[in-house]
Amino acid sequence: MSKRLIRSAAVGGLAVFTVFPAVAQDEEEYESFRQRLRVEQNFIAGDNLGLENPSEGRTSLSTTRLTYGLQSETATQQLSLAIGAGLRFGNIAEGNSMKTGFVDPLVAFRYYREGANALFSFDADYQQTDISLAQPLWTFLDSDGVVTPPADFSDIRGSGERRAYNVGAVLETGLNDPFGLRLRANTSGTNYIDATDSDLADYDNTSLGLTGLFRFNPVTTATLDLSYWKYSSADAVDTERETSTVQAGFIRDLSNISTLTFSAGYSSVDSTETDLVTGVRSTTTVDGPSGGIDYDTEMPNGTFNVGVDVIQNQDGQRGTFLMARSLALPRGSLSGNIGVTKLDESDAQLIGGLNWVHELPSSTFTLLLDRAVYTDSSDEDRLTNLLVAGYSHEINQVSSLSVDLSMSYTEAADGEEATERAALVLAYNRDLNENWSFNTGVAFRSLEEDAIGEADATAVFFGIGRNFDF
Repeated sequence: MSKRLIRSAAVGGLAVFTVFPAVAQDEEEYESFRQRLRVEQNFIAGDNLGLENPSEGRTSLSTTRLTYGLQSETATQQLSLAIGAGLRFGNIAEGNSMKTGFVDPLVAFRYYREGANALFSFDADYQQTDISLAQPLWTFLDSDGVVTPPADFSDIRGSGERRAYNVGAVLETGLNDPFGLRLRANTSGTNYIDATDSDLADYDNTSLGLTGLFRFNPVTTATLDLSYWKYSSADAVDTERETSTVQAGFIRDLSNISTLTFSAGYSSVDSTETDLVTGVRSTTTVDGPSGGIDYDTEMPNGTFNVGVDVIQNQDGQRGTFLMARSLALPRGSLSGNIGVTKLDESDAQLIGGLNWVHELPSSTFTLLLDRAVYTDSSDEDRLTNLLVAGYSHEINQVSSLSVDLSMSYTEAADGEEATERAALVLAYNRDLNENWSFNTGVAFRSLEEDAIGEADATAVFFGIGRNFDF
């Protein structure tokens, strides 16, 4: 895992920062304390940044950004903090509500502590960005090559401010006892300020969980899990949804390389909405069995997994079957999965994916294909097809070229239209000296939806930055 305090990627003047709590590899890394201050200056000039139809015109921006990162690590705990903000000035296209002046504040905090028989983790994030500068799909790839876009990814268009927050905590006791207890709490949400797209509605999620772990012997653990989840949205009908689940199961180590996990229980979903004609709020309930069974095993050159999962949502019962295989290759890795998913009376749908990484002496190819069910900001299941491809080439020790492409097709659902998105960025990156670096390039984006037709955006960008390490 990277030990850099702040990872930044400037794409068309948009800087993305992530704090990574480093995992110690040996005793020499304990008792570490590091700080970093990053200074960036980005310029962007582009047409129709808000992906409007008809086009909103040309925007030119200059953004100066400061970000401070801190990381502390001892033998028992890890702490990281990032704080940042920018100053933006420029000429904004008519009809675009992008803000200038003090913009894009960011706060991210992580804390983890593990004792002899308990652990505690806490994380909190707040980030404000402009909708016109929405991040491309590849920025949501994690270290395992899994892409997890935000719930409103398919809905983002136009301009205005997007404010997202997340706060979560986990406490687990009895790590080495016959009985252990795990408590989970999380709240998150997204709010829109001065959004030009009236269909964007604020939404929030809250979840609570309690799991009892009964360790009968070193290879068998029984589980009893209680969970509660609440969704609320400021949409036209003021949707509120509460989901309660109780499940019992077990985790069994079949061998030193294989594990079987089983759970079964019951879920109840209560949805409350306002009738647009009468103004009366009414509640509907959907309930039924839920659970799953999962088998994992290590293989000489990778892993194999197969599982069946059953959940309940406001539309009924969804069952999913999925097989997955990963391979370690001499010059990279390859993993894939395939399965089917079915929602009550609907037809079964094929799902699956492929993740390939190929490394050459001076180049790297990456390819990700994914077809899966994602939950959108309206709390609706959407069958989504994703493609993320990348190529990077080291010209020499100080410069490189990169090409990144992403495409997504979110299929239509009840009350939701199908959406197609694409982004392509070609960039040249160079280290000017030991401290300073810059990148420049061109970005293309497109959005197609039945209601608005097709919209395209083109931009050129240049950014220069420096890290000050303490």
